[in-house]
Amino acid sequence: MFNYVKQAGLLATLLFVMSGAYASDIEEVIVVGAKVKYSNSNPESESNAMEAIDPTRVFQAGGLGGFHAATLNGTDTKHTAVYRNGIPVNDVGNGWYDFGTELSNNQIYQIISGPNSALYGSSSMGGTILIEDTFDRAAFFQGGEDMYRVFAGNDYINVGQYRGSTGSAKSNNTEKDFFESTNMRSKFIFGDWSINTNSQKYETDYDGCWNANWQEVNDCVTKGEKHDVSIRGDWLTIGYSRNDAQFYTEGVETWSAVSERYFADANKEVTEGVVIGLQGHREEYGPNWDEHLAAYLNVEYVNDDMNKIGFSYRFEEKESIFRLGGEYGKFRISAANSIRKPNLYERYGDGWTAANPFLNSEIGKGIEMGYDHFSTWFYRFSESIEYDFVSQQYINAGGYESKGVKYDDYIMTDYGNFGVLVAYQVTDQIRVPKYKTRLSWFDGDDEFDYELSWVAQKDRGNDFDGSAIEDVNTINLILGFNLSPKYRLSLQINDILDREFEVLPGYGAGGRTVYLGLDLTY
Repeated sequence: MFNYVKQAGLLATLLFVMSGAYASDIEEVIVVGAKVKYSNSNPESESNAMEAIDPTRVFQAGGLGGFHAATLNGTDTKHTAVYRNGIPVNDVGNGWYDFGTELSNNQIYQIISGPNSALYGSSSMGGTILIEDTFDRAAFFQGGEDMYRVFAGNDYINVGQYRGSTGSAKSNNTEKDFFESTNMRSKFIFGDWSINTNSQKYETDYDGCWNANWQEVNDCVTKGEKHDVSIRGDWLTIGYSRNDAQFYTEGVETWSAVSERYFADANKEVTEGVVIGLQGHREEYGPNWDEHLAAYLNVEYVNDDMNKIGFSYRFEEKESIFRLGGEYGKFRISAANSIRKPNLYERYGDGWTAANPFLNSEIGKGIEMGYDHFSTWFYRFSESIEYDFVSQQYINAGGYESKGVKYDDYIMTDYGNFGVLVAYQVTDQIRVPKYKTRLSWFDGDDEFDYELSWVAQKDRGNDFDGSAIEDVNTINLILGFNLSPKYRLSLQINDILDREFEVLPGYGAGGRTVYLGLDLTY
């Protein structure tokens, strides 16, 4: 049973302390000295939201619905904080946010690079992703072999479904694994207040699980529901998120988990450029729970030439976290420390993993510099939380480093527009490529448009078991035909050269696929 008294008390405290205060929504906070990128998910070209966040992540192990989390700047998936409509949505149990089940649906993404725990709390160590749901009077359908996507909406509600298969998750298995996701989002505005809701029901077939006789089988299914709701006003954001998942092997439920978070953030601009805030979380995973309370400060100074300097500070349960950044013309620089608190699964385990309630927070330090479209970074993490196979529990181990350089820009010419994304990164994390590239050629007018892209990942290292992870690359094409101001027809061809590869050892991906889409605006 939920502890409603404590939850209500936490929110009431925040309301009382910050009563009458003023602040902007959390997605409007300017992070001085950080590389900030805005993007819109495009259902015509992207199978899930992850592709809008990182254009080099079109390779999804395990087919549709497979696990797909953000790894910004060579960091771990747990080192990216994700906010949706002003509230954190990283899973309380495992620490990451899985975009694999997320239907691409015209959402706006703000990707902030670098450590930002001073503003966004735990997990904001490699970067932060802010998601804002948008609503249009539009409908979209896309279909192909063994796959369809459809959604429709108006100014307040959006409903969508995604179902299909790209074959088997395992390279050595011929059984088709299907994925289905049904989603409903809404937004209602009442004066200075808004309410956002998001509900998702999904089911994913996958391979490589263990039955009651400890035999590896491929008849594996995950079912689940995700829900979140946020209420935002001029000075207050409160919200709730829940992830309910069940795992089945050969038709028998083998494991289930429910994680929940209650969140409140209140802040006040005490003078121009100076914001103080108070933030509270209550997290529940199975029978275990935890509460966190933090106070933070954000200071920003902008001169007449639009040069900036900013400082952020956060105090949370004896942890002091800071961030200092500056911008001079096209040059920017920032330095910060960051934390990731152990999640409830790492602390309390389950029937297979032993508890370790005395885990320390992971600690990160980082510096970033950039000029215009160039950026470079260096992060160092300590007290890394890793699984120990001897004690069968999570422990604080050593640490790792991540460093790299990236160029991301669009170039306009008389022969069309060229998009260039090239990144080189060195990290101790597995499954993170050293080289990432996306080159695109696109153009269009009122009647016709196109985009031809080449995406590649190279020098991808070894997997958990030491097996090498092969390089991957693909060429994709999108053609758009504007039939009228209201109707648009699209043709998408993925992997034109029909290259089949293993994005992870034993898990196939790629293969030519053709999709036809119809977009209606009303």
